[in-house]
Amino acid sequence: MVHHQNKNTLLGGLGAAVAVLSALVVVTAIAQMYALTVSLIITQLAVLGAIGYIYTKARQQENEMFCASLTVNK
Repeated sequence: MVHHQNKNTLLGGLGAAVAVLSALVVVTAIAQMYALTVSLIITQLAVLGAIGYIYTKARQQENEMFCASLTVNK
């Protein structure tokens, strides 16, 4: 009887350990998905910022060239 009770206790402990590890796997997977999503959003914002910066610099250069052409034409 004692041996059977110890076996049940051991199996119950193993079942609890498996449940805890499974929960950790699920939590880790969700955290990784959120981390990937956040990193992709940050990357997209950085790319959009770079495009905006390049566009602004190109507009400034275009305006400077236009002003220079007006000066030369005078």
